[in-house]
Amino acid sequence: MPRNAPTDPIHLRVNPGDVSDRVVIVGDPDRARLLSSMLRGSRLVNENRGFITYTGEYDGVGITVATHGIGAPSASIVIEELISMGARVIIRLGTVGSLRRDVGIGDVVVPTGSAYNYGGIYTQYLGPHICYPAVPSPEVTMELLRQLEGIGLRVFVGPVYSSDAFYAEEDLVSVLGSRGFLGVEMETAILFILGMLRGVKTGAVLVVSNNLTEGRGGRFLTAQELGPVMERVGQAVFKALASIK
Repeated sequence: MPRNAPTDPIHLRVNPGDVSDRVVIVGDPDRARLLSSMLRGSRLVNENRGFITYTGEYDGVGITVATHGIGAPSASIVIEELISMGARVIIRLGTVGSLRRDVGIGDVVVPTGSAYNYGGIYTQYLGPHICYPAVPSPEVTMELLRQLEGIGLRVFVGPVYSSDAFYAEEDLVSVLGSRGFLGVEMETAILFILGMLRGVKTGAVLVVSNNLTEGRGGRFLTAQELGPVMERVGQAVFKALASIK
């Protein structure tokens, strides 16, 4: 069972000093580019394998924005290598599909924990017969909520589900939506687990891009439509990172 993060990154071709101790991770390279434009002195430090990564400053604090790709295996590689290069606080800024009618498109979800399917990458990290609690750092979550106040968006707080199969999620509305789960995405569980295993602080903010109660054929926000919301939420995430000790 893996115990320690790698010492030399293979996929992120970065040098010592390229990665800040405070990091925002995103799935979409275009979102990384958008967020990087909000940093002062932003510089591209990696583009290998499409894991676009920038480092700059916000309110005088160094911040890295990194692309983690899609799904837990891809995200775990990036998270592990960021930690090996000095990341100590990592926040995921992504999207989520709502599992409830009252959580609408354009709303914001701050996860208090992420469920996941036993097996696969989680068993490789945790060993057999263990369902590890995948939860973020309380202080990061509280600071995110504080910074999200007053930005003009509805914020929901509660559990989400990290799926490994994007095109097999339709039944989750009836299975999980009625049990208090707010939404489904693909990476927060592995982030939270690696945070606990590696001793780094983690958190997440997710923008609702679609509502699965409407079925797969329902409206799905495009990257262009998400841009203005991501800018507003991104400012809150940057402020939270700059405030966390």
